[in-house]
Amino acid sequence: MKAIDLFNDAINEWGKVNGVGTMLIPPPLEDKAALIGVLQRIYVAYPTVKILVICETWNERVEVIEYLTSQKDEDNNKEFAKLLDNKTLCIYTYVIAGKLPYNLNPYLTVLFRPKGFNVPVQRLINKSKFKLVIFNKLPTDNKVLNDIYKICPLLDSFKQNKIDEFRTSRPIEETQIGIDIPEDSEEGRLLKYYNEYITTSLNIFGSFDIMEQARQGNNLLNISAATICNDIAAEHGWNEHLDMSIEINQQLDELFNPGNIKERASKTYDVIRDRAKLLSDYAGKLQVINQIIEENPNDKVLVINKRGDFANRVTEYLNANATTDICGNHHPKIELKPAVDIDGNPILYKSGEHKGERKMMGEQAQKTLNEQRFNANIIRVLSLNNMPDKNLNVAVDTIIITSPQCEDIKAYLYRLSKVYIQGKTLKLFTIYIKNSIEQQKIDKKPISNNHAVITDRNKTIYENNSDFVIVE
Repeated sequence: MKAIDLFNDAINEWGKVNGVGTMLIPPPLEDKAALIGVLQRIYVAYPTVKILVICETWNERVEVIEYLTSQKDEDNNKEFAKLLDNKTLCIYTYVIAGKLPYNLNPYLTVLFRPKGFNVPVQRLINKSKFKLVIFNKLPTDNKVLNDIYKICPLLDSFKQNKIDEFRTSRPIEETQIGIDIPEDSEEGRLLKYYNEYITTSLNIFGSFDIMEQARQGNNLLNISAATICNDIAAEHGWNEHLDMSIEINQQLDELFNPGNIKERASKTYDVIRDRAKLLSDYAGKLQVINQIIEENPNDKVLVINKRGDFANRVTEYLNANATTDICGNHHPKIELKPAVDIDGNPILYKSGEHKGERKMMGEQAQKTLNEQRFNANIIRVLSLNNMPDKNLNVAVDTIIITSPQCEDIKAYLYRLSKVYIQGKTLKLFTIYIKNSIEQQKIDKKPISNNHAVITDRNKTIYENNSDFVIVE
């Protein structure tokens, strides 16, 4: 599903209801694309008709004019510039539109992202032959919405399943960056211990299923955990009459004593979790994340981490290595901090027994503030955990996934339905630990046919299910 198909379907639907209706165009779709599509169709058929576009603010008006006159098609740009110059196409704010002559009868009136619906604007749209309202999000005032829907009913276009199909079919260029944990480092020695412990456990139990039964028993067969542990011990030659003066028997008892087997079954799961955390939160990844940010200085970036603790470390590291704060946290594991407004000014209690004292910000307040700062270009990076907030509403160029233990990118594109990818191609970076379960996970992740993978920093790109290779 391509974006142009979604817009063509919506414009066709609007035409079928006599050119009267409301389009709700959610991210990541560009709402101005619907506007230009409607205008192009009308002016091709009727070059001299009067069309009025009403924007909420002056900035939105400038944004619309720039969009209409800055397409890749120069003929399009010249034609729209001409229409604007001769006032065939008029784009006004609500304030100016409210002062237009009463006898004005536009062929089409478009309300672009309206937040209100005053009497003069209602008069204009009522006098128009064709009427279109374009939202990229619904206004919070239900009365405004109800008043608009009475005149321009909501069209049944841009269904969520179609939006999801479009979002997940966006071209992705993924760079997979593998890093090593030095064997002689503390983390390297700890990783070796974890690997050997887990391998030994699997040799003892034979499978994770048997190991789980050694912990919990087999309810289906009504066999206790103690019985299973005794059976495993006997299978490996252990018995309670072993001569402990013999060293090999001491080793056998250490591994296969039924009590030790049960303890090992429980501890192995702890070791597996500890190993996963060591890999996902390895400090050596911080430098790589920072390097990616520095190599893409104009990009708005989401950094997705397996755990909130590491997400906090990412924010601290990026800000410590920049001349000013560039990253904010956007996840549940945020500690209380003194409250500030979007400009960084302290927020104080204005009344009550704490008047004059500094307010504190919890998780939600900090997430809201950091999202606002991100959208205002005060910061350009947000650090998230593995389950990002579904309501996150930002535009981004790049996503960094700091561990293959996180979900895959398709799952995030579904989840983050309000996140808009600004470029035609999503830049994705995945960081993993070489020769580990993280590398195994990344090797097993399916690659769709719209997904190009750069296997190393030399930028050798291959695309699954395709017939070509690109080397940069």
